[in-house]
Amino acid sequence: MQINDKRALRKELIIRRRQVDKRIKSEMDKAIADNVLASDCYKSADSLLIYISTEIEVDTRQIIMQAFKDEKAVYAPRCMAGDGEMCFCKISSFNDLEPGYKGILEPNSSCQGLVHAGKMLCAVPALAYDLQGFRLGYGKGYYDRFLAGFTCQKLGICYDEFILDDVFRDKHDVPVDMIISDKREIFIDDRREE
Repeated sequence: MQINDKRALRKELIIRRRQVDKRIKSEMDKAIADNVLASDCYKSADSLLIYISTEIEVDTRQIIMQAFKDEKAVYAPRCMAGDGEMCFCKISSFNDLEPGYKGILEPNSSCQGLVHAGKMLCAVPALAYDLQGFRLGYGKGYYDRFLAGFTCQKLGICYDEFILDDVFRDKHDVPVDMIISDKREIFIDDRREE
């Protein structure tokens, strides 16, 4: 795929995501969840900040359900309408979610905001990642603004076929520390793959 424009790449990747066969997507989602749950970064985390997946994103439900069972504090994002900011709020079950920005499930207004305590891991969604840990998101900048002030470990989860050579990063983009796909782990600091 030879695309030299961020907007065109985003559009192309959304189309490609929608074309993935549902059975194949389900298999890749399970492989990613298994890889995340087996990772040292997940096992050592006390708190997990994780998005609630939409239809074309890596499905996070299995990871979230296991985090509840493992008694980790689970936080999901809530977007603030109009100001482009996002906060994370604690959820104890999927019953704590309600439709929010663009109909995406978010923590309801009674959920407690993020408490910085213990070892935290933030699972970051993306349409694609590059091998330097930079992401191509959906273009609204919510995660870029949040990650700019987040100093704990950042984990990119992505289908392996969407790990690209270049995602046209901007100066304000913040890379993740590692990427877990359906096929491998990529440690960004030393480019070590497993």
